[in-house]
Amino acid sequence: MIAYSIHNTNSSTIVDSTELDLYQYRTYIGEYTVPTSSRNSYWYIENNTVISTTGNGNPIDSKLICVEIFGYTPETRTSTFSRFTDLPYINGCSSKQLITPNRLGDPTWQLLLLPPFTSEQSHHIHSTCRIVYVSEGFGKSIIGQEGHTTDIDLTPGTVIILDKMVPHHFVTQKEHLLVLPLHVYSSVPSEKIHPMFNGTHEI
Repeated sequence: MIAYSIHNTNSSTIVDSTELDLYQYRTYIGEYTVPTSSRNSYWYIENNTVISTTGNGNPIDSKLICVEIFGYTPETRTSTFSRFTDLPYINGCSSKQLITPNRLGDPTWQLLLLPPFTSEQSHHIHSTCRIVYVSEGFGKSIIGQEGHTTDIDLTPGTVIILDKMVPHHFVTQKEHLLVLPLHVYSSVPSEKIHPMFNGTHEI
């Protein structure tokens, strides 16, 4: 099982979700004419705008990245990200909801801004995959368990796909980092309402 993968939009490639993912998707990285189906949705970037649309049989000419989410068919929505962020986030970072989930758990496209000399947060995991497009700036993604990590350089055009439960965090040095993480499933507070989590008490 691949825990994470790194790509650059200078070289075209297609990455499929694993059979272990609860939500199936396909990521087209680089320039592609993406065929569409009315049963799926397509999430792509065009001129500082993110777009989410259900396929109608007409192909999408994608220049940077296009994520096909199988079995999810929302109406077409768009959002610009030229004005940066509006909401506070942890460790001095800020964020903006670009395409919000229609219902709890639906896919969402977010914007995350890390100022210079920032650690995005402590090492952490997500319960579902993140597909992250680097729009501006420079930084690193630290991936893996403590003592066994890999540092990944993040530059404009880099795409990083983090499978569920992959430990990671982002850091910056002298420049800011602006990334667009697509959550194939948007985590909700109820994820912590289960016997294993609530039956555990730190001592």
